Order: sequence, then C-alpha cells, then structure tokens
Amino acid sequence: CYDVLPLSATRLAISVADVCGKGLAAALLMSNLQASVRAFATSHCTPAQLAANANASLLRNGGLRRFVTFFYGVYDSATRELTFANAGHNPPIVVGADGRVRRLTAGGMVLGVFEATTVEQQHVHLTPGDRLVLFTDGIVEAEGPGNEEFGDGRLSGIVVRRRAATAAALVDRIFAEVTDFAGGPLQDDATVVVLAVE
Repeated sequence: CYDVLPLSATRLAISVADVCGKGLAAALLMSNLQASVRAFATSHCTPAQLAANANASLLRNGGLRRFVTFFYGVYDSATRELTFANAGHNPPIVVGADGRVRRLTAGGMVLGVFEATTVEQQHVHLTPGDRLVLFTDGIVEAEGPGNEEFGDGRLSGIVVRRRAATAAALVDRIFAEVTDFAGGPLQDDATVVVLAVE
C-alpha cells in the first residue's frame, strides 16, 4: 500500500506500508489502513500522531490478527524538511547529489499488535538533488540465482548510480534491475516510491 496526499500548497504526505501475509484478510487490513491514513492525514496531524491513530484503528479490527509495517512522512517543499515516523518498515534511502547515502532508521514497533505502541518522530533536511526512496521488502528480498536476495546494498547502488534521474525513471530502473536479478516476475508484492528534490 502506498499513497501521496497533498496537505497544503507546499506540504505533501507520503506513506508506504506492508501487511504480514497474503490473501483476502491481508487485503482487507491494507484497505482499512489506507482509509485510516486518508482520514487522519491533515495539516495538523503529526506523523507520530497519525501512526498512533492508524495503530488504534488496526487494533479495532483485531479479528484479522496481522501486523503492518508502516512509514509516513510529511515533506515541506518550502523548507525542504521531511518529518517522518517509521513503524517497523524498511528504512527509506536518501541519496544526495554527491552520492552520499543516508537511511531513515528512527521509528518504532510495527502497527496492529500493541496498544501502547510509540513511534518516534524525526526530521531530516533534504537538499536539491536528493532522492528519497521508499520501498517494501518485496524489492530487497527478491531472490535470484541460488536463493540470493537482491538486498539493500544493490538497491542503494542503483540509486547512487542513477541519482540524477527523474523520480519516474528511477522507479523504472529499480524494477528493471530487480526483475532482471530475479529472472522474471517477482514472487512477492513490491512497491517503490521516489521523491526527487529539485
């Protein structure tokens, strides 16, 4: 599940999530999460508050008994600041115009398990030329020859080499290299969202 929502003339909310498991129950839970994000995503709701609200909503559907990894960030193009909360999701990658790689590792536990889940909120300043890459584990866990996983290193390498590409071109390149590595269609759902800072 992923979404991009305008909050104001300069502020944009970006989210990506992955539910444990497959099938109808997982799809229902993901739809519930997406509806919650859209309901709670306002200019006054911080990423940490939104994660807490989404967690409470998932717990109300306790019969589904699944957890969700979740990243939610708000990017302000006027200040180039990204405020984010990461609930057990793969840490997004930020690659600078100079090729420097940062990972957005701060966060907390997955959603949908504990009522008292607290997700740490962080801020990061982005600069022109930066590429922010959000992804699900279907990308880095894609298996190639000998059951070797694609891995974070290969993903970061693509972003570093293609850091001057547009957001759409970078998404296309990532999927091309992952499917080539896997030798065909991916076995797990895979999502990539790229924000290019101009």
